[in-house]
Amino acid sequence: MMAKVKAGLRGLSANQKATRAAVLYSQMNGNPNFPDPVPSMPEFHAAYIELKESILAALDCGRLAIARKDRAVQRIDEYMTRLAGYVNSACLGDIRKLNSSGFELVKRPAPINTLDVPRNFRVRATAYPEQLKARWERVPGAVIYQLERAISGQGDAEQWEVVDLTTRTSYVVSRMPSTVSQTFRVVAVGCSIRSPYSQKAYGKAI
Repeated sequence: MMAKVKAGLRGLSANQKATRAAVLYSQMNGNPNFPDPVPSMPEFHAAYIELKESILAALDCGRLAIARKDRAVQRIDEYMTRLAGYVNSACLGDIRKLNSSGFELVKRPAPINTLDVPRNFRVRATAYPEQLKARWERVPGAVIYQLERAISGQGDAEQWEVVDLTTRTSYVVSRMPSTVSQTFRVVAVGCSIRSPYSQKAYGKAI
C-alpha cells in the first residue's frame, strides 16, 4: 500500500486549522519537492491570513464577522484538502518527501493476526415458545460469527452442528424443544483467521 498524507481536518477548531495552515505554509513554501502546488502558495497564504483575521474579527460574536469566519474556514478546508491531494500525486509514496510537506501521514492499518474469544456469550429463552436467543460481545476484526449447537456426546466427544452464520452479535434460534436444555458456542471469523470458541452457554425454550 502506497504511503499517503491526509488533510486531517476532522474535529479541528478554526484556530487549530489556522495553526495547521501555518505549519503547512512554512514547510511547503519554496520546498523543491513541490514545485507547482495546487493551490499555489500565494493563494494558500492569502487564505491563511484571511482565516486569522476573520477569527479575530469574530471574537465580538457579530453576525457578519462570524459569517466571514465560516467562509474562511470553508476555504482553508478546501485548500488543505486540495494541497494534500497534490502532495500525494507529487510524492508517489516517497515517505521522505511526504514528511517534508508538513502533512500527517495516513496510518496504515495493522494486519489482524488474531481474533479475541467472543465474550459474555449467553443463551436465554424468549417470550415465544420453542425459541432461544443467543448474544455475545463484538470481536474487533471479525467479519462474521458462526453459531453452533451440540447435537450429541459429552465433553471432548461432543458433536456440533452449525446453526447459522451472522454478522450480528445476537441470533434467534427457533424450533427448540422446551423439554431439553440446549448447548451452544460461537466463534468469530475474520478474513483468513478464526478466534477460539467461546465458552459454552445453555438454554431451554419455554
